[in-house]
Amino acid sequence: MKDGFSLLRWIGRIFRRFALWLYSIRHIFVALFVLVNSGLIFHTIYGLPIDLITIFNVKDYEQINHSFLTNAPYFMLGVFIALSSIGLFFRARISWMISFTLMIIDTLYTAHIHPDQTHNIHYGLISLLILFLVRRHFSRSSVAAGSIFALISVITLMLTSTYGALYFGDGFDPKITSLLTAFYYAIETMSTVGYGDIVPVSEPARLFTISVIVSGITVFATSATSVLGPVVHSGFERLVKGNTKKMNRTNHFIICGLSSLAINTIKQLSSRKQPITVIVSPRTQQAAKDLLEDLDVVVGDYSDGEILTQAGVMNAKAVLALSDDDADNAFIVLSAIELESSARTVALVNDSKNINKVKSVNPDIVISPQQFASDILARVLNGESIDSDSIVSSLLNSVQGLSAKEISK
Repeated sequence: MKDGFSLLRWIGRIFRRFALWLYSIRHIFVALFVLVNSGLIFHTIYGLPIDLITIFNVKDYEQINHSFLTNAPYFMLGVFIALSSIGLFFRARISWMISFTLMIIDTLYTAHIHPDQTHNIHYGLISLLILFLVRRHFSRSSVAAGSIFALISVITLMLTSTYGALYFGDGFDPKITSLLTAFYYAIETMSTVGYGDIVPVSEPARLFTISVIVSGITVFATSATSVLGPVVHSGFERLVKGNTKKMNRTNHFIICGLSSLAINTIKQLSSRKQPITVIVSPRTQQAAKDLLEDLDVVVGDYSDGEILTQAGVMNAKAVLALSDDDADNAFIVLSAIELESSARTVALVNDSKNINKVKSVNPDIVISPQQFASDILARVLNGESIDSDSIVSSLLNSVQGLSAKEISK
């Protein structure tokens, strides 16, 4: 009987580790899933009687098949989706934003231009749903992803400007009739050089030119910011603050998340001069900049084993999973166990109905403030006396993993 129970525990442990491993690489599956959308786009285009290569042989606007003008942007959309999926492999936040936007455009464009391609539409909707569900997992800032964003923005503007110049070609003096001339005018206008050799004379052409100038300034400024911004910012911080040294991450407490309990725990441990490393997401870091100013902070996904290792989990006293999400707290504990750290694990349960699920990952201590508060409130409303024994009893029910002797201390 005991051997059978040990076997079940071993199987359960292996299954949890496998589930944790799959969870830790979920961004790879998402990236591949999004990448398939570009393949569906290329399959749709090349299944139509359109030769995209003819773009390099076109000399006059009249020679271009209008169905080509419809599908060339669709082709570039597939290219952009493929480029954005590269950033998803690195869990870049900006790549997630680009991919989510492109998938919306892809779904709407396909439904409007190729409504018969129902499998493309359904797959695009599923991709949108998956991207939305895993949005919190993509939290890293990346110069490479910023470069991809800049490339996509510039190419999109270039294509739009070139095709627009062809479309409004009769409104220019001289008229724009060739693809090369349209491309030349697009570059000239985007860069705001304006040699004056091609002049818009009609109102639509002038409005189009204004839009290209404004878009060019915006795109180039945004692209430069996304690529050079992180480099300049880090250099400026080093210039102002000097070369700051990180805390020696040994025999310390790792706090994951910034829930109300986490913030109060940080304050209490700081007042006791205890070493603390806080793991937060980039968005949370900006929102709580003042609180984290003098603390040792690691930015990233706190359920990621690499981030926990960076925070010094192997030499920590305890890992406190104190985020607002019970699922995240459970995965933090699983990650610490997977890394075979000797640190004690503490898991916060925000919703008492999840307490058994959190306990199933075997944290050393499970804390449920909701259960403790409801127990005390029920005692007060029922007219029961509140003494030290009753408080200890309530704590034992809400803080599982500590003995009555430890709590009374």
